[in-house]
Amino acid sequence: MRTLREEIIACSAGQVRILEADQSCELTFRFGDGFTGFRGHFPGHPILPAFVQIMTAECAVRLHDTRPWSLRRVERSKFLRPIAPNEPVTVCWQEQPGDGGLRCSFTLRVGAEKAAVFTLEFIAEEGQHA
Repeated sequence: MRTLREEIIACSAGQVRILEADQSCELTFRFGDGFTGFRGHFPGHPILPAFVQIMTAECAVRLHDTRPWSLRRVERSKFLRPIAPNEPVTVCWQEQPGDGGLRCSFTLRVGAEKAAVFTLEFIAEEGQHA
């Protein structure tokens, strides 16, 4: 049985793109009808839970940067639009290195619509150095 993170990563479509104009990154995901994250949220009208959206952003960073980061904090989160099964979700982010950590501002989009915006702060996993 796969972990939720492994299932999220399996839903990524392609590789991380680095956008030269503003040095941001983006990666698209597509969560099918059978995706674990939809179970029970909500029967008959599935939407992607906020915590799965945050984990998706975390997984995008892990696919781009193989250093061992741990999520430390979520800041300024706004969930603006429900995400339904089979909708392509593009995760866009900008990285700002910090004191032994990493801070990323995220925007999740479905087509041209913003679905969520938030900032995540990561720290190097214990015993590791950034």
